[in-house]
Amino acid sequence: MQKIGGNALVIREVNMNLVRQVLKEHGQATKRQIAGVSGLSVVTVGTVLQLLEAQNEVLAGAQVSSSGGRPAQQYIYNDEYALALILFTHEEQDVIYIHRTVVTLAGRTLFEDNTAVSGVDLAAFEAVIDSSLQMYPLIQAIGLGLPGAEVEGLMVVSDYKALRGVPVAEHFRQRYGKPVVIENDVNAAVIGYCRRMKEETASVVYLYFPDRFAPGAGIFIGGKLYKGKRGFAGEVANIPLGIAWGDGGLIASFEALTDAIAKLAAAVSSVLNPDIVVLYGSFLKEEHLLSVEKKCSASLPYPAIPRVRMSDDFAADYIQGMIVQTLGTLEQRLYLTKIEG
Repeated sequence: MQKIGGNALVIREVNMNLVRQVLKEHGQATKRQIAGVSGLSVVTVGTVLQLLEAQNEVLAGAQVSSSGGRPAQQYIYNDEYALALILFTHEEQDVIYIHRTVVTLAGRTLFEDNTAVSGVDLAAFEAVIDSSLQMYPLIQAIGLGLPGAEVEGLMVVSDYKALRGVPVAEHFRQRYGKPVVIENDVNAAVIGYCRRMKEETASVVYLYFPDRFAPGAGIFIGGKLYKGKRGFAGEVANIPLGIAWGDGGLIASFEALTDAIAKLAAAVSSVLNPDIVVLYGSFLKEEHLLSVEKKCSASLPYPAIPRVRMSDDFAADYIQGMIVQTLGTLEQRLYLTKIEG
């Protein structure tokens, strides 16, 4: 068997990714259509399609009539070729749930549900992951959404005592032999918001205000999540503004709350100068947004004033962000596996 050089392997995989992208975006296409969009020759596209068909990543579709010749074969991307499992915790009426979503390479949801758990620890996640792998053996990557922060492989901050100081991601990598992504809720939310709102080229700070806890921020700059040197960027509650975050009286007072949020928005805008500051809190209304916008405009010089927006669906932002992060890791894994193979 003739050995293919490293450069040739990389070029082949680049061409395969171009064909994949065209099929993902268009659903189905012929060789000539793929060549026209990708810039590759029809011969190269044909070779790539043979490789992708052989590994079941592309399926043959219907034939369509072509001008003056034989019917042309259409090709369909098999987005179920590899799957990702997304898990995150949430609470409703003092009951803790692990939310599970199984998605395809195109981000299409195949299955989702909630499992009530008595506590959040490694064993609770293992039970859900094990059952997921039994149902969907093609799961190739796992994404965990957890409030807190992982530093140097350990969960140093977590709402769940059983996970503090534990190498959560590495534990699951070793147990399942698959890539594992851990992201906190607001970091995932800023990625998801930018994807949902098509703001992926903007600089965005997403300020999340939980009902009873201090706020956190997700920072998205230059098309990438910014996490800082040790993953602690976004811990905005530590900014010494003299605000009693989490105090019920603060939420109850319109003026005090909007003053506090405006101060925080002005502080992050003065340092990061984002295009957009996004606000989310279950208690925030349109009138809060308008007041914060006005107060920011009054306290900041014109070049530092961001657009202030409000997200209407934190859960949608959160899960979309987790899907983006996990599928990104999965596609990288598939790419590296083919290059190394």
